[in-house]
Amino acid sequence: MLIATASAAVYYSMLMQPAVAITGAPIRFAQGNDWPSGSTMGTNQTWVSLALKAYPNVTLIYEQPLNVSNTDSASHTFRLRHVSITPANGNPDVGNFTFINFVVLNTAGLSQASFNYTTTGTTWNTPSTTSYLTLPANTQWIIYVETKAVAGASGGIVANIQIAVDVTE
Repeated sequence: MLIATASAAVYYSMLMQPAVAITGAPIRFAQGNDWPSGSTMGTNQTWVSLALKAYPNVTLIYEQPLNVSNTDSASHTFRLRHVSITPANGNPDVGNFTFINFVVLNTAGLSQASFNYTTTGTTWNTPSTTSYLTLPANTQWIIYVETKAVAGASGGIVANIQIAVDVTE
């Protein structure tokens, strides 16, 4: 007597065939009227390196160093999110800074969000992620910046900040 078992598993395959087109991002950066000397922007306008300064015991204001531009015919939302900052907490160089503040201004010059870095001794107080902001179609908003170093700050100290601009489609 022979007893055999067989699996009755049946399977099949489906096919998915995506086509991925490269296009320009609808939300991108644009140079502002107060574009800082030494700043650079990527060719696709989705990254920027701002060369900002801070003066000891003086608030330095950049009224329009950078714009966030919606080039689309529909509105989109975006937010600012802290990624990193150096020198790191615990480093005495942190104490040379008082604040580095970023403010998103709409076309009427009204504040839509603040994104502020402050210090307490050798510790950075990093900002919380902003709420999503709705940028209307074919509109540019300003990223306004204020910086300040402590009185008697050492020259040559650089704070390197990475901020993500998260965009919803």
